[in-house]
Amino acid sequence: MKSTHHSSPTLLAIALVAVLGVSGPAAAQRTQGEPAKSKVQAEAAAEVASDQAEAARASAETARQATSVSGGVYTTINQQADAANKAANQAVNAAHDARSAQSAAQSSANPKQGAAEAREAASAATSASLQAQASADSAVQQAYPQPAPAPAPAPAYTGAQPKQEVHATSSPPNSTLANKVNFEALDANRDGSLSKTEVSSETTISTDFNKIDANHDGRITKAELAGGK
Repeated sequence: MKSTHHSSPTLLAIALVAVLGVSGPAAAQRTQGEPAKSKVQAEAAAEVASDQAEAARASAETARQATSVSGGVYTTINQQADAANKAANQAVNAAHDARSAQSAAQSSANPKQGAAEAREAASAATSASLQAQASADSAVQQAYPQPAPAPAPAPAYTGAQPKQEVHATSSPPNSTLANKVNFEALDANRDGSLSKTEVSSETTISTDFNKIDANHDGRITKAELAGGK
């Protein structure tokens, strides 16, 4: 992918200010009284116009290359390329006008007029060059769009519950099983009773599970645990 030729609007403005000079009656009087200065201004304006015409041609070429993705179908990319080419032709014509005005400033008895025409042509060339650049940028962006960033993958859900840490509590020798184990820690599903699976890591209960399970429903409640000394 070719990159579009970029011209800095700020640098262009500075160049034009330097070339065009200060406008107004006072500036016109100074220019009229200094034909040599007018000739220099005309030459500088012609140089600016030529540079802008060259930049516009480069932008038009970049836009033309972007149309290769169209596959022979006329799309908005081609429209932008046509607009860039049209603006480039305008910039080139303005550069020719600036050179003609420079010649007039050098050879005529009134170089002031030639300098003014050269400055006007340089301004037109700069405007057309910026238009060509904007159209070329649009063509390139449409031809080679930037891909959207891929979303971050979501963490995989395994369905596994975090392992509960069971800690036996210290208690006097004559205390019940309810005081020796942490019932809440063992009750993983929080249903108020303990299954064989939930007490599998607690040998104090799992060994005598059937004895502690007084009603033999396969679950041990706090009351049953308290009675299972």
